[in-house]
Amino acid sequence: MFGLLKSLRFPMLLHITHAKAGSTWVEGIMRALFKKRMVERGYKLPVFERGRVYSIFMAREDFAKHPELATSRRFIVLRDLRDTLISRYFSIRNSHKPDPAGKIAAIRSRLLEMNEEDGLMEIMGDAGMEATARIQRSWMGSGEIVLRYEDLIANDVQLFTELFVEKLGLPVKAADVERAVISQRFDTLYGRKPGEEDVMSHGRKGIAGDWKNHFTRRLAEHFHSRYGELLKGADYERDAKWVLALKD
Repeated sequence: MFGLLKSLRFPMLLHITHAKAGSTWVEGIMRALFKKRMVERGYKLPVFERGRVYSIFMAREDFAKHPELATSRRFIVLRDLRDTLISRYFSIRNSHKPDPAGKIAAIRSRLLEMNEEDGLMEIMGDAGMEATARIQRSWMGSGEIVLRYEDLIANDVQLFTELFVEKLGLPVKAADVERAVISQRFDTLYGRKPGEEDVMSHGRKGIAGDWKNHFTRRLAEHFHSRYGELLKGADYERDAKWVLALKD
């Protein structure tokens, strides 16, 4: 009974995000803080319960289908969609675990036969990128707490402390947040400094802005035509000048 009462007093907490936006990292921080309250992340939507902590990929319209989520405490993490594309490409090509249906293996086989530019073009137009764009688009201008992955990795302890203690009012201490954040830093988990690349690792590089090392003018033009409004909506770019700055 005492455990039930504690769960009722603890709010439902949602970390809403999309693939390749540091979801494993943020989930790890929350697991270090909230331990058994954390629900294992999966592809199917769970049954949402008060007193539990979730890390989920969810568009706003799907969120609205669950009335039990209306009173949850929640935050959204987005990432520059250009870096999301790069991360997704390398993950599928090199490090993502195979799925039972064999879809990853089939796509990986095609990517390994392509040069990088053509491979990125392939991934840019796939259903996974469209799903990610749908999530981003749905939460922009929503009035929710929307954070950028790039800001979080640059100032992790301060921003997570402000988020959990001040903005969300969760029953955690600042010192506990700091310990959890430090325990999940890139160098602690992977034994490398951010920016030191291991293309076969789930934590490939751990930095922001890596898209600049991979985008060509052709790739950027296609990307801008598909997703340019999302870069502007999330304040990553004001216009299309970034495209013109790239070499052919």
